[in-house]
Amino acid sequence: MAESLATLQRRWADHVRDPSMAAPDGVEARRLAVYRRLCIDSLDTLLAGTLPGLQHQLGTPRWRDTVEHYYARHACQTPLFPRIAGEFATWLAVQDALVLPGWAAELAHYESTLQSLHIEARAAGRSLHRVPVDSDVLAVSPLVRVLGYQWPVHVDEVLEPMLDAAPTLLVIQRLADFSLQTEELSPLAYALLSVFGDDGAPVDEALQALSETHDVATDALRAACIPVLRELCTAGVLVASTDPRECRPAAGTTPSPFFEA
Repeated sequence: MAESLATLQRRWADHVRDPSMAAPDGVEARRLAVYRRLCIDSLDTLLAGTLPGLQHQLGTPRWRDTVEHYYARHACQTPLFPRIAGEFATWLAVQDALVLPGWAAELAHYESTLQSLHIEARAAGRSLHRVPVDSDVLAVSPLVRVLGYQWPVHVDEVLEPMLDAAPTLLVIQRLADFSLQTEELSPLAYALLSVFGDDGAPVDEALQALSETHDVATDALRAACIPVLRELCTAGVLVASTDPRECRPAAGTTPSPFFEA
């Protein structure tokens, strides 16, 4: 009995994705190999364009094996090409079968985050929680990403195993000219940005929460944090509104020195 068209298409697609799957009857292996190469080459090119550091660090054979493994076993949930690298990074973070260096998933996440921030601002039209007019409420700008990693994924050098290394704390900011700026954060600046988050919080409440979390006296913490908060606001990293027209720092703004504190 002849296969239905739907069954034939499914067997064709399954074999192109994974050659270990049975090929449709009556189709030359040479022709199927051409389709497979075209499909995987397209995915390889798409991912390498967003994740060049990961491709370079892994090396061509391991990179290609990883892409082929992804192509065979993962069904993409997004139809949008710019988001495929982000989905790949998410998939990579939960793969136990792949024997990859510990930094691979973090590097993929970092590079896909760069692309995401470059093409769109997060929740650009969302309003902050309404509070009394005299309350001082801050939030992380939608033009900013705050990231924490075990590896220095932002440096252009070979990533080697590190023992007892301090975490890599980063802030990525989209500037007025749409370029991206990545800077290292001090632990205090990272903790502050984490406690304010995307939704924002009154300054007093955020400092109180930070004080309780780290068991530090509120007055001492406030004295240390207020100068850092001012610099975060000056740099446009913390804002009082989620309107991207208000969040973006003025052109030519000099990066604030708090990043190296």
